[in-house]
Amino acid sequence: MPRFLFICLFTLIAFSSIAELDALPRNMEQLNQQGLKIDLDKIKGRGYLRVLTRNNPACYFMHRGQLMGFEYELVRLFAKKHDLEVVVIVPENWNEMGKWLEEGRADLIAAAVTMTAKPFDKKHGLEYCHRYGEFNEVIIGRANDSTIQSLDDLNDRTIHVRKSSSYFESLQDLKKKKKLQFKIELVPENEETFEILEKVAQGTYDLTCADQTILNESVRLGEQLNPVIKLPTVRGYSWVARKNQPQLQAAVNAFFKQELGGSDYNTIYNRYFNMARNTALDENFKPTGTGEISPYDNLVKKYAAIYDFPWTLICSQMFQESGFKNDAVSWCGAQGLLQLMPATAKEVGVKDPFDPGQNIRGGTDYLKRQYNRVPDEVDALNTTCFALAAYNGGYGHLIDARNLAEQKGKNPNIWTDNVDYAYALLSESRYAKRAKYGYCRSGEIISYVRKIMSRYVAYDEFMNPGSLK
Repeated sequence: MPRFLFICLFTLIAFSSIAELDALPRNMEQLNQQGLKIDLDKIKGRGYLRVLTRNNPACYFMHRGQLMGFEYELVRLFAKKHDLEVVVIVPENWNEMGKWLEEGRADLIAAAVTMTAKPFDKKHGLEYCHRYGEFNEVIIGRANDSTIQSLDDLNDRTIHVRKSSSYFESLQDLKKKKKLQFKIELVPENEETFEILEKVAQGTYDLTCADQTILNESVRLGEQLNPVIKLPTVRGYSWVARKNQPQLQAAVNAFFKQELGGSDYNTIYNRYFNMARNTALDENFKPTGTGEISPYDNLVKKYAAIYDFPWTLICSQMFQESGFKNDAVSWCGAQGLLQLMPATAKEVGVKDPFDPGQNIRGGTDYLKRQYNRVPDEVDALNTTCFALAAYNGGYGHLIDARNLAEQKGKNPNIWTDNVDYAYALLSESRYAKRAKYGYCRSGEIISYVRKIMSRYVAYDEFMNPGSLK
């Protein structure tokens, strides 16, 4: 299976043993020197494919130390079929992508590009490849806004979109054809659709327009949004290549013709768009009257003692991860009671992640490894919060959050109202683009730590009444 490089803006970051591959560029200067307008035969001779994408929840991000994303996994599948390594390039702004591809600074765009996006098929001598995915664009408001019942209710409202997006084109057409009087407000080109949706949910923006697929994903991530008007045209996504790349276009077209509707494509699609992001948990769970918290209390006590954690903390984490279901599998492939990723299970020596004993030992071991990475000047309580955040989102994002907290005048050694504040910023592109590890699933991480720590207090009080007095 190909190994991968991640280029976030202008920084080249090596993962795994990729730095040992002599064929790959070592920095952006070398990459630009090789920025040729070449077709697939020469790309194969070079050994790697340069792909332009976006650092967002749909395309490309890091979660639990793993590189993930719908577009990223599709590109990985395509590259594997052609024995290519992959270099991922994330420009600062959406409107730079077509220009960069036309200039030969990359070989392909794979970023959930809607096929009506004019900058890609007319301005830069580029062409769409095979269509994939079907969706309607929808105008979106806050979940509690019931004022829009028809198109006429859009009059005197403001819809926020990027000018480079297909939504801008669709809204212009709607406004002209239906003679409507709504205002189209342009947002910065480095603002992702997910950020725009978040600002609508918060009330910062009035309305926006987006793909139904992206709306569904935002709602799964917790945004309180509602589609108020569905636009009639069914759209599709496409990768984008240059017109002078007939071999690459043919290969991409053949790839999608073969994969669409197949098990690999459906598995990847369902992972990001058809499955709940987290295991459904009963948040009203109470320990039973038997004096037990879970069916695995004895195992938890054994391994919590070995790794020097309160056993009630590990029980709280286990409930958050799996609801005490030893056969649980998450959307991202995490497995078992403490939801170990396959690479993590291997790292901590777990052969069967569905075996309760192995999973609890491995998960507690991995939490301790994150705990031990936190600098000594951080106290035990905040170190626990940091370790949980790293367990859920990866240690790289914790580094970014602590650095950003310090830049913002916050205390990088305190979680509440300091580092968690910085985490929240890392889901915004203006901060994510400067962070070494890019976009962060901030809301999930912050909620993860908060719920585990509050439930831990409740569990501890239940098992030791009066201990907190």
